[in-house]
Amino acid sequence: MKEDFGIYVGKTQETKSGKKQWRWSLARRLKHKPTTNEVDSTVKKERGLKSFVMKLKPGAWRKVRPVKTDFWTGYENNYKKYMIIPLITLIFFSGVIIYNKAVYGEYFFKDISLKGGTSITLYTTTIPGIEEWLTNNWPEAELVMIKDSIGNFKGYDFRTAEELTISDAKEKLSNLTDKVITENDFSMGYQSASIASSFFNEFGIIILISFTLMGLVALYYFKSPINALTTAFATLTNIIVVVGMMNLLKEPLSVPGIGAILMLLGLSTDTDILLASNLVNKSVKESVEKLRRIFMTELTISIAAITNALVIYLLTGIDVIRSIALILLIGTIADLMSTIFFSSGLMIMYNEWRQKR
Repeated sequence: MKEDFGIYVGKTQETKSGKKQWRWSLARRLKHKPTTNEVDSTVKKERGLKSFVMKLKPGAWRKVRPVKTDFWTGYENNYKKYMIIPLITLIFFSGVIIYNKAVYGEYFFKDISLKGGTSITLYTTTIPGIEEWLTNNWPEAELVMIKDSIGNFKGYDFRTAEELTISDAKEKLSNLTDKVITENDFSMGYQSASIASSFFNEFGIIILISFTLMGLVALYYFKSPINALTTAFATLTNIIVVVGMMNLLKEPLSVPGIGAILMLLGLSTDTDILLASNLVNKSVKESVEKLRRIFMTELTISIAAITNALVIYLLTGIDVIRSIALILLIGTIADLMSTIFFSSGLMIMYNEWRQKR
């Protein structure tokens, strides 16, 4: 009587106390002694870490239920592939920004607060043919409909790069509505182009200083350039993804939106420092186990931020608040992706390189 052989596959499983233990399962039964290729293919199919072969008694058998697999089971062997996702995202949205510059003459759409101009808000009922009137009589103006949190129409907001006086605004609105408009019927805001340009230049300086300080702090604390690199990459990815997505949605950036981007710098720094403090000088296996725990913390933070931003975006009718919520929503998702997929993979590669030296 021929002997049967079984291929047992081993995987690590974490107990409730946090300790790792091996769990073995009979993955395949053969009528002959398995070859090395058969063993390796079985281990790969079952996503195991170790294996052994032993003789079995002839008779009926059923495959032992394997240990549940998840994303992290194959992360140890495939983390380099996952790093491609943030890189492709970064390249794509960089292309969106460059395309915007080539087509529209600017890297992103700017609100009046960033490029200067006049904003006129008129609370009224729906005006038939308003788009046609603007096309024929006021083509420089951008029309935005004002709605409340449940979508009810409240009025119109006219935005133009022109420097208008109150008299100019009353004249244009009177011609539009075919009735006399007084100063009590509308509100008006004005931003000087020179002040807007000055603010934007200062923002660029702030971003540059922030990147420099983040890198120096990470370099001083961890004594490793890789941590400064991952922090800078994640932050840069967040900004590019936010700006690129806003371009795709045709949403202009405003001064409050710039403030939201600065908030994302803090979020990105926090998540990368948390990651670096747990993965520094760890082996690949240790890094994956640490990353599994870090991911739950990162996911909890991100879900809370995403939920808050989504609720604010859906329930408010104020354009400025909606813009801030949208930026935080996009940036938080981008930060989670860049931190887990790229920053962690780069740190694991660096730890591997140091251990081989």
